[in-house]
Amino acid sequence: MKLYNKTFKILACFTFILLSASCSIDDIKPFNQLTEENAIRDGESAQKVLNGVYDLGREFDVSNFPLYLAAYGNEGVSGPRLSGIAGYNNNEVPVDNPFLTRLYNGFYKIINLSNFLIEELEAGKAIGISEERKMGMIAEAKFQRSFTYFRLLKYFGQFYDLNSEYGVVLRSKFATEIVAQPRNTVQEVYDFIRADLQYAAQNGPESIAHYYSGKVASKALLAKVELYMGNFATAATLAQEVINNSDLYVLESDYGSIFTNSFSSSEVLFAPFAGSGNENGSNMDLINLTNYSETLRSLADAQLGADNDGDLAGAGSNYDPRFAYAYSDDTKGINMQGKYPFLDSGENNTIFHLRLGEIYLIYAEAEARRPEGNLDDALASLNVIRERATVEPKTLADLPTLLNDIRQEKLLELFFENGEPWFDVVRYDILGDLDASNVKSTLTSVNKLILPIPLQVRVGNKNISQNPGY
Repeated sequence: MKLYNKTFKILACFTFILLSASCSIDDIKPFNQLTEENAIRDGESAQKVLNGVYDLGREFDVSNFPLYLAAYGNEGVSGPRLSGIAGYNNNEVPVDNPFLTRLYNGFYKIINLSNFLIEELEAGKAIGISEERKMGMIAEAKFQRSFTYFRLLKYFGQFYDLNSEYGVVLRSKFATEIVAQPRNTVQEVYDFIRADLQYAAQNGPESIAHYYSGKVASKALLAKVELYMGNFATAATLAQEVINNSDLYVLESDYGSIFTNSFSSSEVLFAPFAGSGNENGSNMDLINLTNYSETLRSLADAQLGADNDGDLAGAGSNYDPRFAYAYSDDTKGINMQGKYPFLDSGENNTIFHLRLGEIYLIYAEAEARRPEGNLDDALASLNVIRERATVEPKTLADLPTLLNDIRQEKLLELFFENGEPWFDVVRYDILGDLDASNVKSTLTSVNKLILPIPLQVRVGNKNISQNPGY
């Protein structure tokens, strides 16, 4: 199945200039062809623009950033041949890192096109479509916009402090002229994200292909946002509703099936389309330029048998089976990492943005942290994931131990997928559950918990302030 077509590619070429490393959406005036009356005229043309929003999420500048987050955190290390990797392994990313500039720009391109589509649909430009379909398409665009803002906030803002002035620039309208805006507060950004996701969870489509974002994916992302905001009771409720969904999202019985089934996996809530050809995939094949961290290896080794007796020869032995699946000789594949099997083979790898396994662990943490939370229920949700991985279930000792078990399980379950183990380290540090420098020795300052605003962004937008410490 081919989701993206040449018709949209032509439209996109007339809509956006590909920004160079020295430019920013803050200092480049966008083309305004999309303001023409016939840009969106019916359901088909609106769907092409929506497909373009999804397509921008697979661009090189944004699609392989989980590899950088893995190096910045405790999941892995990256070799020098990975473009723009300077400073990630040791948490010293320079403000003039060109890849960081392209990442920032790429996110705002997604937001800008989402804004255009939302405005045109709300204005009734798509003639002949039902109100339900219109609202569903708006919901998908709002999911993509909020998902992009959430990542921008996590990467470039003090997302862990609701009282912080260091949020990101909110742009809620399609940009047709240069506006050098200051940063919004963290609370303002979260309020915007939540409003989008609440709409999407209410109005998004149901029973859709997993490379589209519907109601269940929107509720899952909202559960994660509420967890980050410290609204643990709300996060637990939403996560439980996602786990008990009626849209047939269920855990795979076997961990490896997630990755062999790709975006069609029964537990994938949202993963971009991946197919054959240069234009139909992600750049996660670059994972062959990375390796696991000693933190991940030793944690995987501790799950079975005595410490330091794991072996990756053959099918792997005495390692957590998830780690063995990714790195043992029998299953690591040509790309040297089993989660992403394709390398220059005509097929492309899936980026796993949201899947049900993570939601079980979000529920576990939120339930454990909420006032009067049921620790047995939190433990049970954690153990569902461990039992699927065929490792011994955890037992309940106390709250600090349970929280640490949940964080470590996230690392074992999600390494090199969406960067979530890194943000767990940040959240746990801020909440006083650990010292980030004990997890990674180069995390010597709270300022390193977020990345710098790229230099070229500030050249183009004099009103945007730099993050502390840069």
